[in-house]
Amino acid sequence: MSWPSDSGQADRGRIFITAQAVQETVDLEPVPDMPALIMTGRDSWAAVADLHIGIEVQMRRAGFSIPTQMPRMMRDLESLSKIARNLVLLGDLKHKIPTVDRKEDAEIRQLLGRMLEVFDRVVLISGNHDGGIASVLPEGCEGMGSKGWTVQDTGLFHGHVWPSDEVMRCEKIVMGHIHPSVLLKDSLGARNIEKCWLRTSLHEETTLERYDSCPSELVVIPAFNPLLTGTAVNSDPRAFLGPIFRNSIADEGSFRAYLLDGTFVGNPLKLRNPSEL
Repeated sequence: MSWPSDSGQADRGRIFITAQAVQETVDLEPVPDMPALIMTGRDSWAAVADLHIGIEVQMRRAGFSIPTQMPRMMRDLESLSKIARNLVLLGDLKHKIPTVDRKEDAEIRQLLGRMLEVFDRVVLISGNHDGGIASVLPEGCEGMGSKGWTVQDTGLFHGHVWPSDEVMRCEKIVMGHIHPSVLLKDSLGARNIEKCWLRTSLHEETTLERYDSCPSELVVIPAFNPLLTGTAVNSDPRAFLGPIFRNSIADEGSFRAYLLDGTFVGNPLKLRNPSEL
């Protein structure tokens, strides 16, 4: 599945505009009806973010009886091995802060052990919920710092801290962290919140005050855990988590949102009053 056209112009109808003259270009494609991104270049990678393993424990303590999401997430991740050779996790693999409890320990080892069986490489970029996770990473799983990592011309990071200079020198960057979604409201007043992809350009002038390069586009991956919806992107961008949004690096005028089924929502900030839908 590629993004539907967001204008009548052919170039803007492509999923991500890539510079064909650049030898190290990576093409990015969303997986239909799943919060996962396929990156294809010299090799193929599946990218997901925000599994938050163990969040059900916290919800049960709050009085909600929620079954574990591990079987579903394990099944969905395994299915990605049919279309990508490698897997990168963009942070918040676990939920509890700052340590790992015994249940999380067992589930993380089980999931990563299985991923190492079906993917050639498994890489974890640290998120703000991943404190202490190094102690439970199985042999063969590659851990990267919170400032991010690169695959050819694409920079990958979680999003809770400033990305590295190396990441920001990439043509495009991909993050998680904010769990993007769209708040919808029908004519009867019923509200529904749907996970979405968010694409945006960056303010070049603001970006260059901190970095020596400005990527052409930022892509935000929805949370992989089915229980999490997250930040409604048709709200005030200054309320979004992470320095990229809170410091006006992301250009809110260029926001483009897409539901998991590929439906193009447009600039979600024009839907701040959900009844307009």
